[in-house]
Amino acid sequence: MSDDLHNSVLLSTFSSGNKKYRVIFHKGTIVWGNGKPPIDQESLPLENVISVQHNYTRNRHPSDDAILDPNHFTINYAKKDEENRWKPHSLTLGHSDPLQVSSWVKTLQNHLQYFKRPKRLLLFVNPFGGKRNALKIYEKYGKPLFQTAGVDVTVNVSQRKNQIRDFVLNHSLDMFDSIACVGGDGTVSELFNGLVLRECKNLGIDADDIEQDLPKPKIPIGIIPGGSTDTIVYCLHGTIDPTTAVLNIIFGETLGLDLVSVYDESSLLRLYASVLSYGYLGDVAYHSDKYRWMGPNRYNYSGFKKLMRNRGYEGEVAFFSEVGDLKSSKCYENCERCLSRRNNCDKTEKQWRTLKGKFFMISGANITCSCNRSPQGIAPYSHLGDGNVHLVLVRHTSILNNLKLLLRLSSNNQAVDDLPFVETYSAREFCFRAINGPSRWNCDGEVQHQTNIRAKVRCQLLTIFSRGTPKPIQATRRCCGCY
Repeated sequence: MSDDLHNSVLLSTFSSGNKKYRVIFHKGTIVWGNGKPPIDQESLPLENVISVQHNYTRNRHPSDDAILDPNHFTINYAKKDEENRWKPHSLTLGHSDPLQVSSWVKTLQNHLQYFKRPKRLLLFVNPFGGKRNALKIYEKYGKPLFQTAGVDVTVNVSQRKNQIRDFVLNHSLDMFDSIACVGGDGTVSELFNGLVLRECKNLGIDADDIEQDLPKPKIPIGIIPGGSTDTIVYCLHGTIDPTTAVLNIIFGETLGLDLVSVYDESSLLRLYASVLSYGYLGDVAYHSDKYRWMGPNRYNYSGFKKLMRNRGYEGEVAFFSEVGDLKSSKCYENCERCLSRRNNCDKTEKQWRTLKGKFFMISGANITCSCNRSPQGIAPYSHLGDGNVHLVLVRHTSILNNLKLLLRLSSNNQAVDDLPFVETYSAREFCFRAINGPSRWNCDGEVQHQTNIRAKVRCQLLTIFSRGTPKPIQATRRCCGCY
C-alpha cells in the first residue's frame, strides 16, 4: 500500500437512520461514534471490510434500471461474535453532500484493491458428502456473501468420486485466481491431490519418487464445510461455521498447510492433510462403508463394534523424529513456529528411531484433528505448517483403557497423550511394516488397503485461505458477591 493511501485521512459526520455519527478513516481503520458522552465508538480494521458500495433507490417498475442514490453508501463488513465466529454486518451512511459520499466510496474502494483477494473463484460442490446438503450450504451461506464481495464464482457440481481430482488435473485453470470446495475432508483431499499431481505433470516431476520435492500449487484454495466431521476446516478456523469459512475466503489472507505424501513400495498412494490411521480407525473406516445408509452414525456403530472386539495389531514403526519439547506451543493465528518455517522447514535436529509392538491404533496426525466431537483432537500440539507430523502410538491394552482413550478424545480440557499407554512423537517422515494380522489405513476418511507404507511431510505445500485458529476466549470467573 502506497504511503499516500496509508496516510490519507477522511473525517465527516453522517446520518444512519435516526442517528448521527462522526466517522473517521485513518491508517487503515474506520472509527465511528456519536461523539457524545458516554462515547459509543466502534473501530473497524479495513481488512475486515467485505465491500463498500453506493446505494440505489428502489425502482418503480422491475424493468427499470437501478437509480444511483448519490447521498448514501453502505460499508459491508465482518466481525466476530462471542464464540469467535465471523458474522457479516453492514453500516449505511448518508450525507447531504454527494461529493462527501463519492469521496468516501472512492477512497475506501481504492484501499480495498491493495488487498490480494479472490476475484474469479472456481467452486466445487460435492452433493453426496455428509448430510448431502452441500449445495444448500452454498446457496444459503456462500452465494450471497460472494455477491456482496464482488467475487465471480463458477460452480461445478461433482457427480462421482474423484471427479474433482480429475477435473483440476486435466482442465485449464488459467481463468481462475482461486479454487474452493463445499464438502467434507474427502472432498478437500480430492482437490489438493489433483492440484499437486497437476503441478507434477506440468513440470515433469515423478510423483512416485519419495526423494523428489513435490511442487507447490500456485493457486490458493478455500474450504466451506459440508461433510460429516469437517476436521480440516475446524483446525483452520476453530469452527465449522460455514459463514466463517466463506469470509476467510473473501478476506484473501492465506497460510501454508503441510501435506503428507504416502507411498507403498513403488508408487505414491495419495497425499493427506488431516490423519493417516492404522488399526482401530482403519477398520472402522473400512467396515462403516457397509452402513452408508446410516449417515454419520455409521461411524459410531462400527466404532463400538471394533472397540468391543479390542483387536491388537503387531507391527514395526520407524520414524525420523524431531528432538525437542513436543508440547512447546499450540498453533493459533499468527503462529510464530509456522511463520518461522515458511522458507525453511528443516531447522531442527532429527534422528531415526524404531519401535516394535502390539498396537490398538497408530495415527500420523498432520494437524490436531480437532472437531466438535473432539475439541482437543488426537494431537493437540500439532501445527498447521511446521513440517512435522505427530505420530500417536496407542498400545494394545484393555477395553477399559480403550474407553478412557475415547473419553479423553471427547474431553474439552484433557489430552490423550497423558495416558500411560499412549506415546506421541514429532516426525518428519515415518514408515510402517505389519508383522502379522494386517489391518487397513484410514487416510483422510478414505480406506487404503496397502499395509506397509512410508509417509513424508511436505512442508507448507498447500496455500489455503485462513487467518488461523483464534486463541480461545477465556471465560471470566466471578466469585460469590462479585458484580
